[in-house]
Amino acid sequence: MAMSSPSCSERDRLPTIGMRGGLGRTLLTAFLILAILPLSAVSWYAITRERYDIQHQVTAQLSCVAAMMETQVRQWIEGHVAGLTLLANLPATRESASVLTSNTTGPSTGSGQASATALGQISEDSGHSASIARDTLRAQLRAVLEQDQAFRRLDVLDNEGWVLASTDPRAEGSLVEQALALELEQVPIFQFITLDPTADVGLVVIQRITGQNDGDGGGLPLLLIGWLNLNSLAQTLQMVSELGETGEIYLVDADGMALPQGQVVTSPVIESALAGGDGGGVVTPPLLYKNYAATPVIGVYRWMPELGLALVAEQAQGEAFATTDNVAAAVIGATLVVALVTAIVAAVVTRQITRPVVQLTESALCIAEGDLEQHVSVTSRDEIGILAYVFNRMTAELKALYDDLEEKVTQRTALLQQANYQIQRRAIQLAATIEVSQAATSILEPDQLLQDVVRLVQDHFVYPYVGIYLLDEDGKGAMLRAATGGSDEVAAVKAQPVWVGDGSAVWQASLTGEPCVIVWESDCAGESFSSPCIRAEASLPLRLGNQIIGVLDVLSTDAGGFDADSVSVLQNVANQTTIALENARAYEKEKDAARRLREMDEFKSRFLAHMSHELREPLMNIIGFSRVVLKGLDGPVSDQQRQDLQIVYANSQHLLGLINDLLDISQIEAGLMELQLQELDLAEIINSVMATASALVRDREIELRREIVPGLPKVQADAARIRQVLLRLLTNAARSTARGHIAVRAWPDGESVLVSVSDTGRSIAPQDQERIFERFEQRGNGAAGIGLALSKEFVEMHGGGIWVESKVGEGSTFTFSLPLPLGD
Repeated sequence: MAMSSPSCSERDRLPTIGMRGGLGRTLLTAFLILAILPLSAVSWYAITRERYDIQHQVTAQLSCVAAMMETQVRQWIEGHVAGLTLLANLPATRESASVLTSNTTGPSTGSGQASATALGQISEDSGHSASIARDTLRAQLRAVLEQDQAFRRLDVLDNEGWVLASTDPRAEGSLVEQALALELEQVPIFQFITLDPTADVGLVVIQRITGQNDGDGGGLPLLLIGWLNLNSLAQTLQMVSELGETGEIYLVDADGMALPQGQVVTSPVIESALAGGDGGGVVTPPLLYKNYAATPVIGVYRWMPELGLALVAEQAQGEAFATTDNVAAAVIGATLVVALVTAIVAAVVTRQITRPVVQLTESALCIAEGDLEQHVSVTSRDEIGILAYVFNRMTAELKALYDDLEEKVTQRTALLQQANYQIQRRAIQLAATIEVSQAATSILEPDQLLQDVVRLVQDHFVYPYVGIYLLDEDGKGAMLRAATGGSDEVAAVKAQPVWVGDGSAVWQASLTGEPCVIVWESDCAGESFSSPCIRAEASLPLRLGNQIIGVLDVLSTDAGGFDADSVSVLQNVANQTTIALENARAYEKEKDAARRLREMDEFKSRFLAHMSHELREPLMNIIGFSRVVLKGLDGPVSDQQRQDLQIVYANSQHLLGLINDLLDISQIEAGLMELQLQELDLAEIINSVMATASALVRDREIELRREIVPGLPKVQADAARIRQVLLRLLTNAARSTARGHIAVRAWPDGESVLVSVSDTGRSIAPQDQERIFERFEQRGNGAAGIGLALSKEFVEMHGGGIWVESKVGEGSTFTFSLPLPLGD
């Protein structure tokens, strides 16, 4: 029965049109999220990090400038003080001072009449010489004033504060109250009056002038006082250019007066500085704050206690973070541009993806309505293009179905079976890839790994033969390391080594680093493999970076068995195999190295134990016989012989102690050391060890102290081992201490008891404090470096810990803890 093809009207297409927006919106949203969110996160981190770096960079720069300016301020003050010191020590100045002090008697009152009398109370016989001395002083003061414009006035005062000579004649004969308020024994001194640069006098400097005969007790000392203006210092502060356009540096006194601003200022930094804090060049807190002008700044301060001033350096945050703000604006703009471009690209891509799907859906609806004259244009070779191609074929077949229904049903069934086979084949390939990945992460033996890989590839890809070749060290040949499948003839051919230039697929893949596929004719295959069934061969390189370490070789009985997808999957398997093989090789090397280290460690332990036992017997004989001779059992000995024997005896005892330590180390490493735990009174152990340690400091300026908290709880410990730990710590302290004291303290701390040994000897550098408990590490006192390591072992066997604290010039403190029994 003929069937007409009804047209597909717009009304029939409405359900499809309603579905067009869903997939497109989803893809567009996904594109935008994947583009904008990572970029925004990276941009935010980059900007935040840059602001943090700039903040610390500006702080470091401000600290450097503040330190430099502090030096310049001190040099400015010291320069003026040095000028007055030089003037006060000139022979002419001292000679004039001697004349004035020997001919002048200071007034007893502070009235104006008395000041006039101070200048006139010179005997007629010496009046002329006093006048000459005063004129000389005036000339010298004016010379200094002309050379240093910062001085506003220079005066010479007697010990009661009366002006004897001055660069200002009007000041002569007057009383200087500032001089009376100062401690004259402390001169030369200086004192800031004000930091206002507009004030005539901001700083006063006082220097003592002694007469030529003052060393013999004759004459009275005079004072040289200079009145300084701070204008030049203010100019120095304003000339700093390293702080940028908005940066400034200024001094602040206790009243909040700032130089060069000449006004009272306040800010969090100024308040912290005036409180006497030392920021160490960094404001803490805050680092970011508002200055006296309410401008957000980054600032640091330096407190100068001897001057009573704070030096503050600041830079506006706007200038400091200007580049960051520009970068932020650029990043935001770039983000918007990327979002726009992403939206456009996503829209185009989404349209390219959804339009064929919509067309296919509409055509399918039309076919469902009976219109078999549908055809979709195939514009791509991707999955959608394949789907369109299959759809067109399906449409053609459906149209032809009306002519020969049975034949078309058979053909359609075949096509569906072929499509199902391809899908199943791809699923099997993906499963094989997953299993290879699992094997790569679980098998660490190279040969087993390669054998499992070839087995998995053959089982899942259904190839007749799979083998893996590895290149030799010189790269001249490839040897078969694992293979599976194939007839005896094929296996024998593939088992032969592959050499340079033989033209095989294996060598081409290893030479070029790219997959090589060869399709064989039946007669060529029979000649090469003794089997006409082999029709294709694929060789996939095992690449490790730019290095080729081997080849995965696969044979197929289908000439088209190695399409692009199959080669891609096999290359992925080869890449995973390469990584797994390198991991397995690395694991083998590491395991071999670990085995060798264990063997060396065991050999060392056996050697120490054997040598210690071998040395003990002759050493015990030396100790015994030297003791017998010292006691006079073999006859009298001379004093020199006794002294030599005592040295032999003492050194033998020391060597025996070292051998016992080595035996302890051997027992600990062998796991044979056992503790004899019992309820232990640490106070008794400490007292007995202190009695033994008193012999270590005999005839030396060292005081032994003990501080044990009353009622110290008892612990479960091995008395012999704890005694060894205490004695070793006291011995080390005695060796490193020339004079001072050694203190042993014990006190409870939570669930444990702490014991410390402190000394005033040589300190331990911070970088050495961790490794000092390692074996054969010395504190610098000539010891072998075993005692502290054993002490650490013994304490940790009790469940405690041991550590050291040391500061330069203060000695060291070794502390160890012992846990209290449960329930205490």
